[in-house]
Amino acid sequence: MPHHWDRREDTLLHLENFKPHKRKALKKMPGKTTNYPFHKPEEHHPPGKDSTKKIPKLIGKAANYAGSAKSKKQAAPFLPTITNHTQLWWVPNVVVAHQKEGIEAVHVTSGRTVCKLHLLEGGLHADINGDGVLDHVQAVGGNGAERTVVSGSMEVLRPCWAVATSGVPVREQLFNASICHHSPFNLFQHGDFARNFGRTSDVSSLEVATPILIPKNDGHRHRKGSHGDVVFLTNRGEVTSYSPGLHGHGAVWQWQLLTGATWSNLPSPSGMMEGGSVVPTLKAMSLRVHDNQQMILAAGDQEAVVISTGGSIQTSIDLPAPPTHALMCEDFSNDGLTDLIVMTPNGVYGFVQTRTPGALFFSTLVGCLLIVMGVIFVTQHLDSMKGKPRASYGPR
Repeated sequence: MPHHWDRREDTLLHLENFKPHKRKALKKMPGKTTNYPFHKPEEHHPPGKDSTKKIPKLIGKAANYAGSAKSKKQAAPFLPTITNHTQLWWVPNVVVAHQKEGIEAVHVTSGRTVCKLHLLEGGLHADINGDGVLDHVQAVGGNGAERTVVSGSMEVLRPCWAVATSGVPVREQLFNASICHHSPFNLFQHGDFARNFGRTSDVSSLEVATPILIPKNDGHRHRKGSHGDVVFLTNRGEVTSYSPGLHGHGAVWQWQLLTGATWSNLPSPSGMMEGGSVVPTLKAMSLRVHDNQQMILAAGDQEAVVISTGGSIQTSIDLPAPPTHALMCEDFSNDGLTDLIVMTPNGVYGFVQTRTPGALFFSTLVGCLLIVMGVIFVTQHLDSMKGKPRASYGPR
């Protein structure tokens, strides 16, 4: 469900299976129904059947029961499925389109619009607290930040500040928090003083990427793609993570890293961007295909970093040129590991992920080597003790 649209490349189509909701049966009006004598049911006398005998009656009841069961069985709708005898998938029946105007679901066979949801452009639309209500997270940079108004209110969204609202249309505000330099001991994180604490006064060149949602398991059952940590990225390389507060309201600061994923789109005196516009990347990725454990991919104009959900940098990649599109995560080498595709003005580059012996394998190898060395040392010591002649102290 997470939806965002900032540029043309964010338009996305994917297949889904929609299940029709069963409508509740109408409640019967209180009171007994009146049976009139002229509405008597017609007597059922099939031809060739003697209703006075017990055996034909029993056979007739069994035939009627079998016929009714057969008709009910045939009336059941056919649900196409795909299975490999171990797992079961429902065949997709709609195409979900993520567009600039919002989300639209189109039926595959008929082409009619099943449903459509109009959403505001910019920011992240997702259920971040897992309450079943769609939320909207906004964060803007210095360029035009004072002109950005929080959805559903008249509050102006200032630089280095993120605001999350709930509902479409907006019903309430969930949290507002700083996404720039975090103050020590988590002080001054709310209020006007926090907006100017711990950072430079020049925010005209500040840019932010669209925030993302990293699903997180809290022990409760939530819908797919809902309830998790919200991650932010600024052009200074600051990556900040917040999790929903108690009962879905407020935000809890998790961690913040200063990475090399920096970029700059400074306008020239003529009003044009120098050397083209750099498109940053902030998305969730899996190191392996069909892996549920996700990582955070953040990229600027010269470097890309892979960060764990706990806030530790796993690896960094030097980019050959500033990217003109967001980095794509695909397994183009067909080895089961996720690779990266970088599109630049000079060309398209691919980075292949390779398997290397990890720290666990190396530690196990060193441990086995130490054990073997200890066994050899003890064996040689015992052999030397057996071969050494004992001193005799008797009379000569």
